[in-house]
Amino acid sequence: MEAWIKDSVAPPASVYPHIADGQLTHLAGLKFPKIDGVTPPQHPRVARRLDFGPEFKLHGVILQEPPKVTGAFPVLVPQVDADGIDLGGVRLPEVSVPLATLTGWNLRAPERGAPGEIAEFYGSTFPLAKTKEAREAAHDPRLSIADRYASREQYLQRVNTAADELIRRRFVLPQDRDFVVQRAARLWDALAN
Repeated sequence: MEAWIKDSVAPPASVYPHIADGQLTHLAGLKFPKIDGVTPPQHPRVARRLDFGPEFKLHGVILQEPPKVTGAFPVLVPQVDADGIDLGGVRLPEVSVPLATLTGWNLRAPERGAPGEIAEFYGSTFPLAKTKEAREAAHDPRLSIADRYASREQYLQRVNTAADELIRRRFVLPQDRDFVVQRAARLWDALAN
């Protein structure tokens, strides 16, 4: 932001998901992997078209309260890769060098009621199996950690490469590089050991 305002350096190109690139889909087209015990949300939030009366659009005056519901906007969700991770967007090392499926949603706990509904403002982490044998025993279609990375060092090499690419593309500041890499290393220690 500072470079844009101060030095007239344009911000990075948008990586917002696009329909044309297959990064957004209707819920019926979502290709979420079959992970035991995980069901993606089946009731995404619907934004409704509301009519507050003829004066609202031009002058902001509400003449119809409650408003008439005149329809709904189409609901699209992020399409996912083979690991169940959203396509598009800025892919931090935890996403581009995964140890887990990371989602922007979380369903309510069954004991709280309405288990098929989204719990607001929470994401989910569904760890990858540590080994090929554990993955096969769980019938998990995602590659295991051992199938992806020969060691912690190899994982961190890939994380460093991903961090450097994000810096090159100006999605991460150079001074934040160590923090990004250390966070990924802590994730390895939590999920891969």
